[in-house]
Amino acid sequence: MRSIILSSIAAFAAVAATSVTPASAQISITHGGGNVNVAKGALSEADQSATTLGGLASGHGKAITNGGNNRNIASGPLSYAGQDTTTLGGTALGHGLAVTNGGYNNNISKGFGSSATQSTLTLGGTAYGHGKSITSGGYNSNLAAGAFSSADQQVATVGGTAGRHGLNVVSGGQNKNAALGFGSSASQQVFTGGQ
Repeated sequence: MRSIILSSIAAFAAVAATSVTPASAQISITHGGGNVNVAKGALSEADQSATTLGGLASGHGKAITNGGNNRNIASGPLSYAGQDTTTLGGTALGHGLAVTNGGYNNNISKGFGSSATQSTLTLGGTAYGHGKSITSGGYNSNLAAGAFSSADQQVATVGGTAGRHGLNVVSGGQNKNAALGFGSSASQQVFTGGQ
């Protein structure tokens, strides 16, 4: 449900961004891509959803949004790996700088009958005037290595919005969650905010 809502929001924001992007836009670099989704265990299933948006920079503004390079692998027999990753960022006007990273998240289910679900969200972005907004997040790992183990990781890094002469730097990310023992369960929820 969350992925459907976020995908709808991302699609709407993409349409809105392309309709208002000025011809004199200065530096808007959005990467994304390089995502890997593999189900190689017998009767295994891998489900991946990745969204990277970013964009819209005018004047001397910069909006650099990365994301991407996420890996979702179900290598154990009867295993399941589900990954949902979203990186938005973007929008820098005037002399503003908005750098949003995210991405490089790993979700692996390699134990027999194991389940690994990972959901990561990095927002950030929106710097106008002389403001800066640098939001990191990303580099999170979720592993279910034990037989019949379950690993569930939810990471959100928000940040963003620095107006006029403001500075807003939010990090977060680089979280590790692992269920290694037989029938073990590991659940991790991390939230890093800031305005």
